[in-house]
Amino acid sequence: MTLLSAYQSGLKEHNLAYELLKRKLRTSIVRQIIRILRPKDLRYIYYSLHKERPISGVIPSVEAIPHTRESFLYIALFASIYRSASRVDIKTNMDINAIVFAWDYFCNMFPGHIRERRPYGRIRPANFDEAWVIAHAIKIGSADLQYCSSCSRNYFIIYCTNYPPICQICALKNLRIKGT
Repeated sequence: MTLLSAYQSGLKEHNLAYELLKRKLRTSIVRQIIRILRPKDLRYIYYSLHKERPISGVIPSVEAIPHTRESFLYIALFASIYRSASRVDIKTNMDINAIVFAWDYFCNMFPGHIRERRPYGRIRPANFDEAWVIAHAIKIGSADLQYCSSCSRNYFIIYCTNYPPICQICALKNLRIKGT
């Protein structure tokens, strides 16, 4: 590896760290991806960008993200955008650029509705951490994006949760029909 290619590689990692921290991804997650920066440096960059300390605590699990059937619709939308933007198989690899694109596109679709802090609304993922967790859950197999032959749409399944693995669009439609 030449000195120039090592410099370019380091520059790419610094740029990637900036892009992830700009979207307020937890520094502990960024540290798993970017090895050339110390955790102290990542926290300093985060503070420089947002004038607040990085979020601490446990990384949310995919099971804790949806609270209503409607939340599953937004999660399925995000996951569909991510799958469409990805250049790799999302069930085996994470495409960081595709996650960033999907999150930016998702935020542009719902301007003013994304709450990055509690209390979260029904639109989930509510922040880039949750978007990252969804993409990671698809990769490790604890969640999946499947196709419904009845309504011809994608739906999101989280395995090992209280929600049944059914199409949430069809479930909401059936509830409306029964309610009227």
